[in-house]
Amino acid sequence: MGFKGTISAKENFCPEKEAKKLWKAIDGIGTDEDTIIEVVSGCNNYQRQLIKLAFFKIYQKDLFKEFNSELRIRLSLDFRQLLRAVFMSPVDFDIQCLKMCVKGLGTDEKALVEILLTRSPEALENARSEYPKRFGVSLEEDIAQDTSGDFRKTVFPLSRVNRKSSYDSSDNDKALSVAQEIDRSFTQCRGTENPRFDLIGFCCRESYPQMLVTFSEYERVTGKSIIKLIKREFSGDCEWALKSAVKCATSVPGFLADRLKKSFGISTDEETITRILVSRSEADLDDIKQEFFERYGKTLASEMEKNTKGYFKKLLLALLKGNKQE
Repeated sequence: MGFKGTISAKENFCPEKEAKKLWKAIDGIGTDEDTIIEVVSGCNNYQRQLIKLAFFKIYQKDLFKEFNSELRIRLSLDFRQLLRAVFMSPVDFDIQCLKMCVKGLGTDEKALVEILLTRSPEALENARSEYPKRFGVSLEEDIAQDTSGDFRKTVFPLSRVNRKSSYDSSDNDKALSVAQEIDRSFTQCRGTENPRFDLIGFCCRESYPQMLVTFSEYERVTGKSIIKLIKREFSGDCEWALKSAVKCATSVPGFLADRLKKSFGISTDEETITRILVSRSEADLDDIKQEFFERYGKTLASEMEKNTKGYFKKLLLALLKGNKQE
């Protein structure tokens, strides 16, 4: 399939050299933001971890603390937060994002669903393992305490990483059987005492390829899309989560392109933009860029240019452009 991210490992990489560039960029009266962006976007996440180690070894200073010291005055909040994000390891970044979803008075339901649906099983399992070490409570407990109703029934099993592997081949006979069962349960047996098909459980457990072929069979059998069924039978956050699962089964990059589009506007959602670009820059950001253009007729870079500002914008554009050698 080939590499679909925008950021790859830098050739002839020397962490000590990059650490010294960063020190020179932040030491003294002024700050050289362009050099910071050049260093950050020029190497992958693993190499950034080596830069952090080299920075501490040479200067006996924590790079994160430097970003939060006198640089608080020089750098904008959104740029500092983006810098912290790109210097976090993937698992640290994921557990921080997950905690932010359930922290405080309200739940960020859409961000929570986005993370649980788009991370690989390996990434989610790593986050699930590290979460209680950092916060003293399991991810499942935090989610269960902060959600309710059908939405809890959706996100709780997603957090337990029970989805079948997408590498398994899809079963067309099983897809037809399940599609017919869904139709009987929600249409033919509607209003009876027969138990309904567990569509929430199916969307949380089944692999994306099997979901896709099942819902294609459902549309062939009934002449209606599964999205219409979900809109009719569910509501609120649960409805949005199930529709998102269907979209991810079709295309995770497409789903994330839609999320980015909704992040732009009068009030730009910097948090969502940061979360998606940082988490996908070494995974499928090129595919997201392509999906965005096909869906909206505009490049993601042009929308980023129009809706963000300052060095926050410059680093986002650098991540979008990437460092791949031609």
